[in-house]
Amino acid sequence: MDSPRAKKGQGSMAESAHQKYQAQKTQQTSHTVSGRDYARILVPFVLSTMTQPLLGVVDTAIMGHMSDSSYIAGVAVGAVIFNTIYWLLGFLRVGSTGFSAQAGTKGSVTELYKALLVPGCMALVLSLVLLALQGPIFGGAMLIMTLDAATREVAWTYYSILIWGAPLVLGNYVLLGWLMGLSRIRASLVMQMGSNFLNIILALLFVPVLGWGVKGVALATLIAQAFALLVGLWAAWKVLPSLPKEKAERMALLRAAMNFRDMLFMARVNANLLLRTVCMLAQTNIFMATASTFGTTTLSANAVLVQILLVFTYVFEGIANASSVFAGKARGGKNPALMKAVYRMTLGWTAVSGLAMTGICLLWHTPMLSLFTDLEDVILAASALSFWSVFFPLVSGPGLTVYGLFTGASVTRPVFVSTLQALLAFLAVWVLAVPALGNHGLWLAYTVFYLGRSVFLLPHFGKLLAVCTPKDSKDS
Repeated sequence: MDSPRAKKGQGSMAESAHQKYQAQKTQQTSHTVSGRDYARILVPFVLSTMTQPLLGVVDTAIMGHMSDSSYIAGVAVGAVIFNTIYWLLGFLRVGSTGFSAQAGTKGSVTELYKALLVPGCMALVLSLVLLALQGPIFGGAMLIMTLDAATREVAWTYYSILIWGAPLVLGNYVLLGWLMGLSRIRASLVMQMGSNFLNIILALLFVPVLGWGVKGVALATLIAQAFALLVGLWAAWKVLPSLPKEKAERMALLRAAMNFRDMLFMARVNANLLLRTVCMLAQTNIFMATASTFGTTTLSANAVLVQILLVFTYVFEGIANASSVFAGKARGGKNPALMKAVYRMTLGWTAVSGLAMTGICLLWHTPMLSLFTDLEDVILAASALSFWSVFFPLVSGPGLTVYGLFTGASVTRPVFVSTLQALLAFLAVWVLAVPALGNHGLWLAYTVFYLGRSVFLLPHFGKLLAVCTPKDSKDS
């Protein structure tokens, strides 16, 4: 994470003011990783990330049991807008995980503060920009969506409330990524699972019980976002070593952590993650915009299926999160053996998870649809598309998990390049298949995109070993 041009004077002043952060306060770097070590990180991360799509699941299910399909479609459109915004800025979480994992291995208190403060400042500025542009953002989204008046009204109600959660969400991204990189499992679980379950409870209270409709769903999410931020701030305060008592030493430490050159260096590292997310969002929005042209029923059916697949992707995201922690340790400790071990375990857990999720789709696809909606036309439309959900876990898994090694090691260029290649493949199939096959052609393009992310990323593994190999080993 160090910028090659960072001022050594500030760094030495900071370290003399506050000695090396002890490894036992963060994490130990072993020569390799055992299955038990990996599972100890993996299982909590998978459980916590799996609760994230439950928010969309509950929101979709609650809206799906209301009187008209415009509710489920409107909330789906609102969710797409926020997914577009927050996925675009997701590098704040992903980058923080890699930087804090490397900082914990190095044992530098300056690096530890830097990994939190620099992304935190970025999050604050970006959230203020989002609030200032909230009107144009919604208007722009409506230009690419074909919606009836009722669906548009629901989408606006949902959006106009949740946009005020932007500072909360982006702050949570930074805090969660930073804590995850330091293997602070309990704090990460409380932030994610605690806030998600609070959201679910409040949504069930506000809508079915109090009858607040779409406003209740949005308010429940907003309150849960505030809860997560408070938990994250408390956890960070407990983890961070105390600042020096002397003002001069304290300012030297903060200046070293907030060095402008280092901020530019971190921005360059995150640029590829930003571009990768742009590619993902282009695919998502083209998918939803195309689905909206097929009518409200088809849009609702696609939204239900996407929610089911999101549960699967978040399982893979949990694997990626665990792998990113060990990848950060491998780079920070210059340990290629650790990187190889994590790579093997990542692929193994991906294969097992993918097969399990495929089996779930084969056995219980229809009951899963009924959990989301009791609208017969939506269930019938979604059932006709069940074929695509069966193969999704198998083709998407490697790309969704192995990317965590690249982000943890701050090797982000291959992540962007492989996603761009997958987007080009998606567009080619979309142009050819949608006119001929309609919505099935759209789902074919969707599947090709995720397959491409796997196929185009895996060949870059050698670059991870290169950054983990000590210089003297390369020279010999």
